[in-house]
Amino acid sequence: MKKIFITWCISLFLLTLLSLLWPPLAIIALIILLVKLKSFTALFEKYEAISNADEYVIQKKNEAEVNYFQRTNDADIYYATKKESADNYYEATTQKAYAALGDIDANKEKAKQEIEKLEIQKNNIISEIDELTKESIVIATNFIVDDEITSEEYKNKLAVLNSKMAELIKNEEALLVNSNENKKVIRDNSKQILRCFESESTGIIKAVTTKNIDAQRNKLNKCFDNINKIFEVDGMKLNFPFLEYKLEELNLTYAFQLKKEQEKEEQKAIREQILEEEKVRREIDREKAKIEKEETQFKNEITKLMGYLQKSTDVEKQLYLDKIKELEEKLKLVEKDKENVLEREQNTRAGYVYIISNIGSFGEDIYKIGMTRRLEPMDRVKELGDASVPFEFDVHAMIFSEDAPALENTLHATFRNNQVNKVNARKEFFEVSLAEIEKVVKQNHNATVEFTHIAKAEQYRESLRLSQVSGL
Repeated sequence: MKKIFITWCISLFLLTLLSLLWPPLAIIALIILLVKLKSFTALFEKYEAISNADEYVIQKKNEAEVNYFQRTNDADIYYATKKESADNYYEATTQKAYAALGDIDANKEKAKQEIEKLEIQKNNIISEIDELTKESIVIATNFIVDDEITSEEYKNKLAVLNSKMAELIKNEEALLVNSNENKKVIRDNSKQILRCFESESTGIIKAVTTKNIDAQRNKLNKCFDNINKIFEVDGMKLNFPFLEYKLEELNLTYAFQLKKEQEKEEQKAIREQILEEEKVRREIDREKAKIEKEETQFKNEITKLMGYLQKSTDVEKQLYLDKIKELEEKLKLVEKDKENVLEREQNTRAGYVYIISNIGSFGEDIYKIGMTRRLEPMDRVKELGDASVPFEFDVHAMIFSEDAPALENTLHATFRNNQVNKVNARKEFFEVSLAEIEKVVKQNHNATVEFTHIAKAEQYRESLRLSQVSGL
């Protein structure tokens, strides 16, 4: 606008100068100037309008700036207020969150402790179940050896059991597997645990005898537990049916050996019985021969004296008659002995039941209750006191019975629970008082039987005395 004003001023100056120099030109210049003035006026108006617009714009801008600053200030205040409120809320929420997180951590730790307790309880329950299962298996596999079954039959039972165990392994029922390993590793570990258990259990079972059956059963149980602990990290565990089979194998092996020993004892007892019967037969034969010899001798003497009697005088006759009478009395006794011997020969159940003790060898209140068919029963007692025991037996009662085996069986059955050898019933030693034995004998056989209550045990008592003397 300033430039336009300057241009107008210069144009006016030039017009004045032209009017002085050349008036017509001045008129043309004036016309042009007036046209320009009109344009200038329009331009000025436009300029004014623009200026007014600029002022309006500036005003609006100022108003906008004021409004902006006002709004900005309000926004800042609002923001500050909201920020403070948000900070307070954030802080409160954070505190609550931390408190909640603390509670969560506390609950988590508490839950962890509870889980650990429950795990311990679970493991204890599992262990208790395993122990009860093993106890039930041990109880189930305990059995009394059947006297009706032979050692060969027990051997066949072992063969059948081995087939069952092989089938159990084949069907993969001998193990409990809880492993994430690949199949090859699981297969290798399975072979290893089975190999270990088979090796150790076989050694334990082979070593079983009639004397160590309980110890070997405990060893087998410990072997089962130890191998399971070793392979627990591999997710392997021996199954209880496999243990049950192994315990049954142990028991059958024990039964087999026991029956073998019993059969040996039976054969030995049969041989002893045959030998005893042979001794009785020879004793009876000797006694019969002795009696027949005495009978023949007495008859011959009587016949001879009868011949002398016919030829003798009256005085001599009385002497011969007295001698013949004496011989006839002896002959009657011999004939009676002969009848007894023949009766004993025919009655195979007649004999003596003896009650004997050996306190030097077996201690107090240990009595052997046996039976013999010998004509002289003390021969049997002397045989029992041979070199197999350090001292002789003392006889407390020697009871003759027409049915000696029945009386012996009654005594054995009465005192079965008192038998020293619980396995071999043919060992006839009983831990019982002599008064109890006497009571049973008098109730079941003869109330007049006499018992000797105090054992002499002469050699034993003398040995004790000598030991005390030498100790001094």
